Amino acid sequence: MSAERQPLTSLADRLAKKSPAPETEKPVETQTAPEPQPTPTKAKGADTRVQIIVRMTPAERKALRQIALDQDTTAQALAEDAIRDVLRRHGFKAS
Repeated sequence: MSAERQPLTSLADRLAKKSPAPETEKPVETQTAPEPQPTPTKAKGADTRVQIIVRMTPAERKALRQIALDQDTTAQALAEDAIRDVLRRHGFKAS
């Protein structure tokens, strides 16, 4: 007895922002169009790094997370350090 699954559009509808309750009626002359929002720009010194994906076994991931915990850092920081070490060994300078 499997229940029929709802389509994903139904999920999107349920998670979509709900519009606020309608305000009391205003005279037409006081209603204005909403002001356009400024386009977000990158802040000076914004993070320009790119993301890469690394595949590892669950045991390797667990060990990496344990090392990060023991060193009071993150797995991300450990991975970045390891990549910089490889680049340095091959003659690439940090930029």
